[in-house]
Amino acid sequence: MSNPELEVKLEVGTDVLRRLPGKAALKELTLGKPASRRLRSIYYDTADHRLQKAKASLRLRWDGKAWIQTLKCGTGLKNGLSNPVEIEHPVDRQQLDLTKISDPKIIPWLKDLVSGQTLEPVFETQIDRDTLLLNCDGIGTAELALDNGKVETTGRSQDFSEVELELMSGLPHTLLSISEKIFDGERIDPSTSSKAGRGYALCEPCTSGSDKGPYLPEKPALDPDMTARNAMSAIGRSASQQILGNWGRISISDDPEVPHQLRVGLRRLRTCLNFFKPLAYGPDLKALSHAAQHLGKVVGELRNADVIIDDIVLPAVDQLGRNNKHDALIRYLEENRIEQRNAVRTALASEQWTLLKLNCMLFDQAVERACHGSDQSLQDMKLGTIAGVALRKRWKHVKRKGRGFSKHRIDDRHNMRKSLKTLRYACDYLMPIYSGPEPKVFYKKLRSLQDVFGYLNDVAMADELAAKIAAEFPAGHDLNKSVTHICRWHTIRARLELRKAGRRWRHLKSSPKFWH
Repeated sequence: MSNPELEVKLEVGTDVLRRLPGKAALKELTLGKPASRRLRSIYYDTADHRLQKAKASLRLRWDGKAWIQTLKCGTGLKNGLSNPVEIEHPVDRQQLDLTKISDPKIIPWLKDLVSGQTLEPVFETQIDRDTLLLNCDGIGTAELALDNGKVETTGRSQDFSEVELELMSGLPHTLLSISEKIFDGERIDPSTSSKAGRGYALCEPCTSGSDKGPYLPEKPALDPDMTARNAMSAIGRSASQQILGNWGRISISDDPEVPHQLRVGLRRLRTCLNFFKPLAYGPDLKALSHAAQHLGKVVGELRNADVIIDDIVLPAVDQLGRNNKHDALIRYLEENRIEQRNAVRTALASEQWTLLKLNCMLFDQAVERACHGSDQSLQDMKLGTIAGVALRKRWKHVKRKGRGFSKHRIDDRHNMRKSLKTLRYACDYLMPIYSGPEPKVFYKKLRSLQDVFGYLNDVAMADELAAKIAAEFPAGHDLNKSVTHICRWHTIRARLELRKAGRRWRHLKSSPKFWH
């Protein structure tokens, strides 16, 4: 029989594996005594790895008592969350027996996939596993597996330490609640690869390199008839994937787009939580929003360092011409950027973000927990019904921030820019549920106005840089001279951009609002 399983897979250090069994939070949740086993698993595939390409795995596992044959379909890991279909049967000996598979849908699929090719061992794992059964406040039970092991193939091997938490019974948010209790204060990372994935990576080392570019998530698939709860899950899940995807890349990439996309994901998540606040916004989601805001400020220091160099200094120097003074400023800023990048990498590796990571990994469960026991009629409201109300609210906020635009100071423009950004993210999510040309026309005008505001905000950062350098270096220093010339060039340009912003703001106000 085909059984879907829901489990969380986390990469942890061996120190965490040693520490977890002694934690009071874990002991309070544990039912019965832990079980320890040594597992040997042999993974099979065709010579051209057809099972892997079909996101499936086939193994024989010796659990100390018997051989178990397991076929998993849909084995990909997404941000540490696994939800494959699993078909498991005991076999008499260390040999595959595909006749044990009785699922009428799986049999022809597997036969066509293998197409007469021989299934041979491709790699194996040796794992020391401690297993505990956990009960969480009567809402459900889960099995915790602490794995310390090794994956081996011909001529290669790799050690790993991993934690798996699998839902056994009860509500899905059992996994989130248990994870928060036992991993709080511990450094964890979402597993990026299953044990099968680790083995295939060893078999094909040349194709297993990490992507150092930014992670761009798929847009959530929304329609006006879906429920508010399902829409919240889809939107927040997309933002969470963007957060975790770029979080994992900052440590290996110097690409400025990576921290930028991480911050965008954090803002998109907060926009989602704010948008659906009438539906679900208890203390847990409120804490999630605050954590996302805090992390955004941390990563913002690196983003600012990138913007100063790439969007302020270099464009001005290209127009003014390179000289020794400008080169000295660029070197100074590059050194600062390296310091900021290292500081952000250190900060992101901290255990203080564990609860944020877990809620992003299990965002569907976070929504389920927040909605549990709440008004079902709110959860079942159609997205098309609430979208217009929410967009009108965001537009009203933008108009309030835009009053007296011609007399705005820097802080006023900054606050208006943030309000525009929130509206933009909401429009980006919700445009697909509206028909006609109006959504794209409005969004284009909104984005063009926000782009001007972004530049004006960058110029304000340049003035802050000038003040910082003036405080550190004497008036005649090359750095002071360089930044003064650059700020002067941007000040002239900013006057033109400010007039452009006024025109674009008037155009946006007069544009038809597609949610009416």
